Amino acid sequence: MIKIFIITERRADYSRFKPIMNLIKEDDSLDYILAVTGAHIIKDMGYTKDEILNDGFDINYEIEMFKENIDSAGAMVRSFARVAEQVTYCLENSKPDIILSGFDIGANLAVTIAGAHMNIPVAHIQGGEVTGTIDESIRHAMTKFSHYHFASNQDAVERLVKLGEMRERIFNVGCPSIDAIINTEDDPKILKKFNLKENEYFILLQHPVTSEMENSKEQIQITLSAIQKANISTLIIMPNNDAGYSKIIQELKNSKIQYVESLGIKDYINLLKRSSGLIGNSSSGIHETSTFNIPTINIGTRQNGRLRPENVIDADHDEDEIILAINKAIEFNNQEIKVDNPYGDGNSAERIISIIKKIDLSNDIIQKTITY
Repeated sequence: MIKIFIITERRADYSRFKPIMNLIKEDDSLDYILAVTGAHIIKDMGYTKDEILNDGFDINYEIEMFKENIDSAGAMVRSFARVAEQVTYCLENSKPDIILSGFDIGANLAVTIAGAHMNIPVAHIQGGEVTGTIDESIRHAMTKFSHYHFASNQDAVERLVKLGEMRERIFNVGCPSIDAIINTEDDPKILKKFNLKENEYFILLQHPVTSEMENSKEQIQITLSAIQKANISTLIIMPNNDAGYSKIIQELKNSKIQYVESLGIKDYINLLKRSSGLIGNSSSGIHETSTFNIPTINIGTRQNGRLRPENVIDADHDEDEIILAINKAIEFNNQEIKVDNPYGDGNSAERIISIIKKIDLSNDIIQKTITY
């Protein structure tokens, strides 16, 4: 039996791991070892550990990541260090055959580095993508510590090759979050819960940009002002807790616009697909909205360089630009434009599981050398 170690920190990475874990549960030749940390075990961030349990998954380890009520870059580093230390004990105890890590999230960076040092093969999901802020460095660092790569598109594949990775260890599988949104149970009653009407509201999800944290207050003020001047119905979802988040949350709560602290995958997807579009800087706007043929108004630098579907409308932190983008989004919906999603077809998890069952997991693959 192949034992696969997974750690999840927040909704964004759990939504990608969920379809993979569902397939692991169905396969007698595989088993998962699951650690939860970060926002999953914080009440103010939704305590989404309960969602994981309700989805039928066993949790093997809990790691306290955020002990400080401090919004700073230093606090982010210390939270990473806590996970990096504690996850080594989890790995020593559970002795997995492979670590499945992903994306550009701190806890996944921690387990990737730990695994490489402990001679455990690491497979990284969504390497080779380009992003703004510290996420860019985290993602590419994870690539260099990983032994196999599950890329979400061909652009990412070619970038991984340029980073010196062996082409035969790179697999274009798509993004597993597309699997999650396609297979999420439909729930039209969600609109009544928030007193919303289908296709008559936008969702605002704007995270802090760690390299611009000193500007986070001004940036969200500009976005809110544009939304109010555009006179559009909006539901706010609170941001993640990267450095700079507290100023954003304060402004959002003072805006008098309806907000929700946190959403599980099911509620988020059901609200997203019934909306008029997504405003902000979430990767969900790049990866997921095109599946529902709704527009994304992508603000600022956080998603700079990422492969964009045709439904993405970029705007700077400028009130006039954001209002113009909102008008373009409304026009997009009126035209009922159909777009393709370059991040997958909903079968990523099946491809990942199939590959894991075939690849070499012996010590022979541990020592890496750059290919040029």
